[in-house]
Amino acid sequence: MAQLDQLPIEVLLFIAEYLPGQRDIDALTQVNRNLYHHLHFFLCRYNVEHHQGSALIWAAKKGHIRLATKLLNAGANIAHFESPAETNHDRNTRLSEIENPLLLAAQGGHIAILKSMLSETRPGQACSPAQLRTVLHLAIRARDSELVELMIHQKAPLDPAGEEREALSALGVAVVSRDESIIPRLLNAGARPGQHEEPCPIARAIETDQPQVVKLLLEHGIRLNSDTGLCFIASRNDKILLQCFIDYGLDLSMDGHAALFTAIMDGQYEMVEFLIEEGANPHLECELWTHDENGFFETLFYSSIGFAIHFRRLQILRLLLAKGVLPGQGDLCLAVKKEFEEAVALLSKFSNQDLPQKETIENYLLWQQINRQDNGLDFEIPRKSWFVFDSTLPQEPKKPAGPSGCECDILVQYGY
Repeated sequence: MAQLDQLPIEVLLFIAEYLPGQRDIDALTQVNRNLYHHLHFFLCRYNVEHHQGSALIWAAKKGHIRLATKLLNAGANIAHFESPAETNHDRNTRLSEIENPLLLAAQGGHIAILKSMLSETRPGQACSPAQLRTVLHLAIRARDSELVELMIHQKAPLDPAGEEREALSALGVAVVSRDESIIPRLLNAGARPGQHEEPCPIARAIETDQPQVVKLLLEHGIRLNSDTGLCFIASRNDKILLQCFIDYGLDLSMDGHAALFTAIMDGQYEMVEFLIEEGANPHLECELWTHDENGFFETLFYSSIGFAIHFRRLQILRLLLAKGVLPGQGDLCLAVKKEFEEAVALLSKFSNQDLPQKETIENYLLWQQINRQDNGLDFEIPRKSWFVFDSTLPQEPKKPAGPSGCECDILVQYGY
């Protein structure tokens, strides 16, 4: 064996080809330096042809740039390691389960090998856009501005991975990471929320108490995907932030109804008054998704006065009546059932009146949209709610199943 390396290279390759597997070839290359020099590329090519270039994962993780280069020269395909979760968000897949060579190199701080793989442009060997997105999200979460810049330069996708509501855009990741400094760079690169992303970046900024980020996004033309962010503002009685949205063109006569019922539910007197004054309609009927006494899901249909009765908001009830809101046909009976004596006293004068049937938010919005003329403003929320969850419950009620049997179908269909 000591003179094996003296054989012609053609004979050595012939011997290597007849070895039964990769470990045997590797053992042969380890005999001495000369054999390693002659046969290592053959070993790399064997790994690519028979093991889909699996050694590239090890090279990326360890920062072994020479090995990675040999594997790529032997035909290794970086995109082969693309995970399905990188193209379509999967809540059950953890980042540690994704064997993306670019990601592993970035996580290990091996920037040289990362750049080497990014420079691979040969057909069938380059990385995929989805793999670039994964590294960009890692960089944003790590607040690594240099890596973010590198991935933007590589044209990493800024949109979410797929159309799942939970799939985050680059902006969404930045908001979750609470890194305000990186957001202007993403916006300048063309970052926008995903069409189905929920909560969308601006809603996440609202919910995580980042008002400066909210204003920054508004200044760059970013808008809410749904009215859930407004409901959160209403529940906190944040009139200053709501006024900011109004200043940018929010039309509460179209988008403020679910927020109004949320404010009633949470007892936010000043917010209720503000929303009505700014155009939210208190004369509608809203669905309340809650639990009954046995803990089963229940949908209740209440007017604004019915909401005030159900949640025992006496001062808001008086405000609504002062604003000229008529009770719904069943509101007096509801007050009696709830043993809400003050409400019974206030509504008794309507007992002999022929009260009108309340229009639902859903129907009202439909007709408003049909009859609405363009007001010249660029702020319109595409998905509006006609129901609210009972926030006084210890946990969110189970959502009813949609047409296909999936509990989330009805929410996706109507955009909550």
